[in-house]
Amino acid sequence: MPKTSPKQRISAGEKLTGCWISLFSPLSAEIMAQTGYDVAMIDLEHGPGGLLEAISMMQAVESHGCSPMIRASSSNIVDIKRVLDIGPMGIMVPNVRDAEEARSVIEHCRYAPEGDRGAAPGYMRAMGYGGFGGCARNGKEYSAFMKEDFMLILQVESANAVEEIDSIVSTEGIDMVFVGPADLSASLGNLGGFDSQDFQKAIARIESETLKAKTPLGTIPFSNWTAERLYQTGYQLVISGADAMLLARAAKEDLQSLDSAR
Repeated sequence: MPKTSPKQRISAGEKLTGCWISLFSPLSAEIMAQTGYDVAMIDLEHGPGGLLEAISMMQAVESHGCSPMIRASSSNIVDIKRVLDIGPMGIMVPNVRDAEEARSVIEHCRYAPEGDRGAAPGYMRAMGYGGFGGCARNGKEYSAFMKEDFMLILQVESANAVEEIDSIVSTEGIDMVFVGPADLSASLGNLGGFDSQDFQKAIARIESETLKAKTPLGTIPFSNWTAERLYQTGYQLVISGADAMLLARAAKEDLQSLDSAR
């Protein structure tokens, strides 16, 4: 693993690169990590894999110095708890709609009395299965990790979240707001309508309020929002290619070259 966590690097002002892991193949995950991405986001929201497969993906990318994070399937306490227990460097929670839901997610990531996360250190991968083994963390070390290095990313991707963005970004405990452009455009009534006035106003408001609150921003490249434009605007994490999409694109280009040659 890198000596400096993505959270610390972003706090220091760095701009990070990321990829999506959606095929749940250890080999393809390893290839993605070897490429040199800073972060690999393992997708449990839209990908077909489960927690055991996610652990294999984490092992594959960690071995090449890439930081594994997981997008949970929902903001449900059980989904979040189970993801945290397998030990990613961060979690992305989809479709957080208001500050109340944001506070609930934060509580789901913390043990009592600050939160409502269930504790089971005896067989948590995140704590080295009870404090035994060469990579184990005791309770104090794990608490320090969660405070200093673990990254909580909330996705803003609905019209309601745009209306509530000022209260969301001011919620203590959020490490990043991540824009979901496809779902946001659908929520505004025009899936993929990135050129619409409503969508552009929504994006501008998210960017303005989030940067004003000094909360880090992340998203994916889309339409005219290239990686260069996003970094220049102030986004610090851009997660671009997904393993499935990159494979499909490369296969299509290869077939086209063969077809043009015969």
